Order: sequence, then structure tokens, then C-alpha cells
Amino acid sequence: MPAAMAVVFELRGALHDELHPIVREGLAGLRTALAEVGRSLPRHVERELEGFLGCGDPANGFAWLWCEGCDHHRIVPFSCKGRGFCPSCGGRRMAERAAWWVDRVIPHVATRQWVLTVPWARRWLLTRNPALARGVHAVAMRRIERWYVEQAGRPDARGGSISIQQRFGSALNLNLHYHCIFLDGVYTRGADDRLSFRRVTPHTADVERLVVEIAEACERWLAQQGYGPEEESEPGEDDAQAVLQQASLLGQAALGERAGKRARRVQMRGGREWELPARCAAYEGYNLHAGVGLAAGERDALERLCRYLLRPPLARARLERQEDGTVEVGLKRVWSDGTRAILFTPLEFVERLAAIVPPPRVNQVVYRGVLAANAAWRREVIPRPKPEAPDAAAARAAKKLKKAPSIRIVEEKPGWAELLARVFGKDGFACPHCGGTMILRCLVLAPPATTKILRSLAKGTAPP
Repeated sequence: MPAAMAVVFELRGALHDELHPIVREGLAGLRTALAEVGRSLPRHVERELEGFLGCGDPANGFAWLWCEGCDHHRIVPFSCKGRGFCPSCGGRRMAERAAWWVDRVIPHVATRQWVLTVPWARRWLLTRNPALARGVHAVAMRRIERWYVEQAGRPDARGGSISIQQRFGSALNLNLHYHCIFLDGVYTRGADDRLSFRRVTPHTADVERLVVEIAEACERWLAQQGYGPEEESEPGEDDAQAVLQQASLLGQAALGERAGKRARRVQMRGGREWELPARCAAYEGYNLHAGVGLAAGERDALERLCRYLLRPPLARARLERQEDGTVEVGLKRVWSDGTRAILFTPLEFVERLAAIVPPPRVNQVVYRGVLAANAAWRREVIPRPKPEAPDAAAARAAKKLKKAPSIRIVEEKPGWAELLARVFGKDGFACPHCGGTMILRCLVLAPPATTKILRSLAKGTAPP
């Protein structure tokens, strides 16, 4: 055994990134500002922000990996599993769900991304009322589905789609819109009772007609629900998230010294005129884009597209703390007016994060058509896993049964290791010293066990 044990802490940014200190500072300022105006955050928003502050902290629990060959130990902290903005948890969920869609949900046929954006005035209404957001989505999807069936010329034809309700824009502003992956065509059943797929590709003129139909149908449906063109939902007296969401939609600060002022921009010289691209159209504030289409064999590109739809709102690489304490969030693309980044104070930054936290117990993913869970044709169209060779299956079973000394029960290999290999080409169980395969020694759930083990490993002493 070596004199000093090498321990690798694989933290999710709790100790080494800039995001956690910014959120901690901004949350303290937000609570103070809200107390001054007699408001408070909803419980689910508080829980999301508090959970993030403990995300990746090994003191709150971790998985303990061990290499039998060189006695190397690795500590993998637990995550907060947040749904709002955590880059680590959102990134893992993104990779996991994208892989599942490509392997087990989306058939090997052509696909197309459709993006629906609603008017600014409606974004506030739909953000505050999840039932209305689901209703508008259903109205729009029915129009697109009907278009595919009409183009195929078969009333019995059926399509399918997966939709994501995104609540954020590139500037961390509240921006509710819908990203959808449609099967770019329809299935029909032939005389031999077998399903066949017929591709249908939309053109710009088709998208222009569809956006008008969708806009008019959505407005009619909203009017039937009692929300005319001028109707808006009002925030409750104690609902601080509603105040933050209104400011986020307008691109303004809600509290503090800069309350009511627009977020500061980092601009470049020489803006450019912006024109709608092909297969994109707008009408009365509604915007429909269908410019990204993939062939049946482009599965790697499809998985990248799925990750784009499922991406978290914030990437650590776009975040930079300035010398004066402000937070610069870089944009993915330079805006037409030359803006390349947005500047926030820590308070303004946490305001934006609090505004985009989704409501609890509301699904953000919707499956429709042949991809819906209870669809009659679903089992006939979804991909099937490839059968494993007998020797490969035996090797996998033997690997799962591998045990560590003094441990009777060993957990199955966690899913994050497979995702690391698939997305980044990294083996999460590879020992950095000898190259051997590390095993899961145990899960340590809470103090004081976590602190005792961490203290012992830091001293180079192997705890029991």
C-alpha cells in the first residue's frame, strides 16, 4: 500500500466553479429585497435554489469507488436533481433522455424540428397557467399533425412527435416556447397489414399557411377559456416569482437599486439586418420554424438535436465573473444589434434563475401520435434493442456480480458512467493510476459518516 493514498474528488462544481458563490450571494440579496417589499418566493422555487447550493457537496453524500489493483479511491458526490437551472443535473438529464429517445423511442425514419413561439403578451399568461400552456400546445400540434395527414392523402395515416416546453431564452430571460421533433411524414397500414412510412417535407409556403392557422386557432381557444386579447393573469399579493417573471419577460431588473432598468448588454459594432430563414414564418406575434430536417440514417445528428432540445438554460462555460463583481453571461450567437453578452449583478442573476423554475408536478415533455404511451401502433414503430450475444450477456452479468472486500451487496453500475462514455468518450470507472476498473464500494448518505470518511481519505488512511 502506498504511503499516501491518492483520492480524486469528482465534484459537480460545488467547490471550484463560479456559479455556486454567485447564487449564494444573489440569493441572500434576493431574500433581503423581497422582505423589504413584503413578498416571498414560492416553496418550490426556494427548494430549487437551496438544493442547488448543496449540489455536488460530498458532505451531503457520495458514491465511493475503489480500485482493488492500486488501492485508489474516488468520491462522486450526489447531485441536487433540480429541474430548473442546475447545469450538472440538467446536463445529465439531457444526455440520458436524448440517448433513450434515439435508442428506444424515435423510429429509424426522417425527422424534423418544429419550433413554435407565442406573442410576448401570451408568454406571461401561459407561464402563469400551465393548463393554458398545455392547451395552446395541443391546439398547435393538432394543426401540424393534420397537415401531415392531408399531404399524405390517407385519412387513416398517423404521425408522431415529442415536444419540449422550454421556459428560457439565451439571455436567461423567461421565454416560454415549444420545441418539437416530428416524424417527417406519416405511417400507413398496407393491404398486407404491415406499416410503411411515407415522408412528407414542408416548404416555406406550407409553414406560412400553418402559422396563420395556428395563431387564429390558439387565439380562438384562449378566448373560449375567457382570455381575450387584453386579458392577463394577475400575480398574487405574496407571489414573488410572478414579479420576477414579469421583469424577466421585459428584460429588466425586478428589485434592488436597478429595479425597472433593462439588463446591461455587451455589444459589438456593426449590427446586421435580420431576415426570416427558409421554412420559417410569423403572424400576429406567433412564429413557426421548421428548417431543421434529418434523414432516416442521421442518428448521431438526431441525438445532438435531442440534446439541444433538452439542454439546461445555463452553461458554465458561458459564465464569467468580472472584477467589479458583476456576472457576464455570453450569448450563443451575437444578436442583430451586436449584443454578445448580458451583464447582471448577483441579485439580477438569481432573479432570472428564480423566474425560470418550472412549477411542480407539471410535465415538460409530451409524446403524441404513434409515439404516445398508449398508441395502438407504438410497439410496431419504435426501435428494438439489439439482441446480445450469449457470451456478451454472460460477461455483463459477471461484471455486475463483482464484489468488493467486506461488502456483501454491490450496486449495479450507475447510469452516469454509461452516459460519460457515450457523450464524452470517458469511462467513469477507469482508474487514473493503473487503468483498471474501479468498483462501487458503497453509498455514503449523510453526515457524520461522510465527514469521517472524507477526513480519513484526505489523511491517506483507509477507513473501514
